[in-house]
Amino acid sequence: MQMTADGPGSTALADEPECVHISDVLCIRVNRFYPGCMLDAARLISEARLLGGLSRRQAAVMAGVSASTISRIELGQLDPTVSMLDRILAACGWRLDESLRPFVDMDAVRTARRLLEPELDLPATVGSEFYATRWEQSGALQAKAEQARADELCRRAAQYASLSGRPGARKYAARDWTRIAHSLNEAGEPWALTGAFAARAYTKVATVVRTTFYVGDVARSAAAAGLELSSSGPYVTLIPFDETTSTGVQEIEGGARLAAFWQIVIDCFAGNGRMPDQAAAMVEEAYR
Repeated sequence: MQMTADGPGSTALADEPECVHISDVLCIRVNRFYPGCMLDAARLISEARLLGGLSRRQAAVMAGVSASTISRIELGQLDPTVSMLDRILAACGWRLDESLRPFVDMDAVRTARRLLEPELDLPATVGSEFYATRWEQSGALQAKAEQARADELCRRAAQYASLSGRPGARKYAARDWTRIAHSLNEAGEPWALTGAFAARAYTKVATVVRTTFYVGDVARSAAAAGLELSSSGPYVTLIPFDETTSTGVQEIEGGARLAAFWQIVIDCFAGNGRMPDQAAAMVEEAYR
């Protein structure tokens, strides 16, 4: 497989978001309270729910409130408390700062990987058990064909796993992936490709290719590869491995290391542009 690195201009990632497990407190604590936000709670919750692809019932199940509560808020009949607003937004996959931003909880990814790849024997966590239960209650896993269920699982996980919001992720000025990989091998650093770049091994869906690496330690790997933080121009993204994303890494012909198949699918659903189309094509290919 021949790969080259390219991508549109972008700014470096902001500091990693302050994330908490939805299963623990069901909300993101923002640094400041914006008084105007409460005045528009109906629009915020409705927008977050629709962006997350959830019905009012599904959003209510994930947030642990009644469907009528969601309806009353969206109709402007109920002003939620700050904690309730945060909780509902997080359940829909978003957090509130100056504007809606992706809410990231990698326990959702662990849940999908555990259900799709039970042979990997990924340990359960409190968070993964929470998602499994709530997805079941919301109807996401009920009475579906295997392919449709896999597609739904990956989309649900991606809802809480935006690539641009991953804790510790950083963007660097682009270099050819083979040079980066060689440098990481020389330094003994673990790595694997994911996202749009890795998806090309499985699908021909055309998209702007952005090179994304999982690595053991972002700063150390960037130093080993001689990468510099990017403020404009083509970029490569480094994301730190965790127990889930490092499981199932495979090496293919040509020396490329790829994240596990289903991890790439989730990451593409969590991306932008035509990356979700790549993910859908991969799911379809898996069940041919």
